[in-house]
Amino acid sequence: MAVMSHSFSVDLGGLIDLLSEHLYSGPEVYVRELMQNGIDAIRARQQGFGEAFSPALGFEISNETLTFTDNGVGLTPDDIHTFLATIGRSSKRGNIELIGQFGIGLLACFLVSEEIELVSRSASGTPPLRWLGRADGSYTLEDGPADTPIGTRVTLSAREGRAEYLLPERVSEWAGDFGGLLPFPVAVNGVAVNGKGAPWLDTSHGEEARRAAVMAYGAELLGVPPLDFVDIDTGAGQVRGVAFILPWTPTLERRGQHRVYVRHMLLSDREEELTPRWAFFIRAVLDGQGLRPNAARDALRDDGDLWAAREEIAGQLRAYLVELAARDPAALRRLIELHFLSIKALAAEDDAFLQLFMPWLPFETSAGSLALPEYLALGSQEHPEIRFSGDLNLYRQAAQLALPGQTPIVRAIYTYDSALLSRYAALNPGVRLTQLSPNDLVQEFSALTPQELTQTATLREVARDTLLPLDAEARVSRFDPAELPALAFARPHRELARTREKMGGAGGGLWADLLGDLGAGGQEAAIEVHFNIAHPLIQQAARLPDAPLLRRVLGMLYVQALLLGQHPLTTRELALLNGGLADLIGDALAGAGLGERESVSRLN
Repeated sequence: MAVMSHSFSVDLGGLIDLLSEHLYSGPEVYVRELMQNGIDAIRARQQGFGEAFSPALGFEISNETLTFTDNGVGLTPDDIHTFLATIGRSSKRGNIELIGQFGIGLLACFLVSEEIELVSRSASGTPPLRWLGRADGSYTLEDGPADTPIGTRVTLSAREGRAEYLLPERVSEWAGDFGGLLPFPVAVNGVAVNGKGAPWLDTSHGEEARRAAVMAYGAELLGVPPLDFVDIDTGAGQVRGVAFILPWTPTLERRGQHRVYVRHMLLSDREEELTPRWAFFIRAVLDGQGLRPNAARDALRDDGDLWAAREEIAGQLRAYLVELAARDPAALRRLIELHFLSIKALAAEDDAFLQLFMPWLPFETSAGSLALPEYLALGSQEHPEIRFSGDLNLYRQAAQLALPGQTPIVRAIYTYDSALLSRYAALNPGVRLTQLSPNDLVQEFSALTPQELTQTATLREVARDTLLPLDAEARVSRFDPAELPALAFARPHRELARTREKMGGAGGGLWADLLGDLGAGGQEAAIEVHFNIAHPLIQQAARLPDAPLLRRVLGMLYVQALLLGQHPLTTRELALLNGGLADLIGDALAGAGLGERESVSRLN
């Protein structure tokens, strides 16, 4: 068979519907596309023709019909055939100054209208033309009215179910948002809906007036006055704008959502890629003259210009914080109190920044919330040391042992804490960094004297036999504070097994069941508990014979140690607690002369 050439058959109406319904985020984007085409046309006229004119965009809305006008460069007959008759072709391709795509952008109008009427006169002097396009892909072209001014007029009539998108109040809101930074007016039914451009660029009345205008803009944006703002000006992407310092700590879902414009037109109110991820403490309004939008023009294109601009913005935010530390330390403290997690994230990445801001960063310790200078002042000045634990259970035990005058324990369980302490110690060799382990704490305990070993022989034997069935290893030691009768350490590799223990029955012989042999097969106990011989109660217990009372006392002290350390209780430990309380209450009632029957009768 001879080679034959064929062309695809394309359902143009279906293609238009596909692009219109899936390229854009919602029907309201037709307002943005009309405005963007108008802005690009105005810039083309400003750049290509020498005559002076006053740029303007306008919407007129009546009886579910919208007419949009711009006084830009207009379209020639060749432009109309090239860009309105060929889907996917753009008059702006390759031109960073003009970010719209006229033929593609106009498709958005089919979201709200079955037909698009376009009347245009080119500034080049060609006669006016009228183009009428339909959603089925057909169009007509004819001469336009002779009195058509230079520029373009687009008329839309609401399609079924879309009238709400042509309401004047909704179009006013959208046009005001999209064109908020445009340096020329946008009007809806003769009323201007946008502001006067970017206030941070207006230096005509001096720096004080500019700052006041920017702060007022920030208060309107945030709903409350910002703490301050940072001017942003990058070479990459030509980004200008401001980063407002938030007066609150943002929630996770609201972090990193900034208002970003491209050449004065709003791109997104929730842009996340232009600022560094650690900058939780800002809400930025940025206008990128050299950045490129994606195809749907609702986010920035992820390219080298974006990456370079982000790095410059990160550097300018760092410089602001450094300057604030020197200019207004109290303001820096307020900022850190609100946004310390962001500051810690930055310090963990930047050694110079860490050295500068570590003195202000708060850490939770056994002596309260302290900055590092305050913390180090409480310990040895000759041999400064930072003692910390990244394990919550171990920290709780260490905090119970911390005495006034000793170096406190840092509760380094939060994001970046351990990394910051490690980097700080590496940059300051004179400061010793110690990460606590259970062995470190136990090594600070004093061993029993030979006499105490003899006196506690029965206590130690009964404690071992009582607690081993509970998967706990009992020891007797001496430690401070003496007011603490017992201390329990969870062995990390066994803690999960404890938390997974299933609830079991409590039938018959509770104490016999609890004290029964678990048959652990030599496996290391999950809990290591130390009874403190310095405590009077333990000294009294050591004088008790091997009797149920001693086992009961040791069991209750063991459960108390677990509770003080905030360890989760297993089913057997809960049963031990309940049984011990019941026995103690029963003994108390019996001691008061109330037999079982008498006490029950009184309760009834």
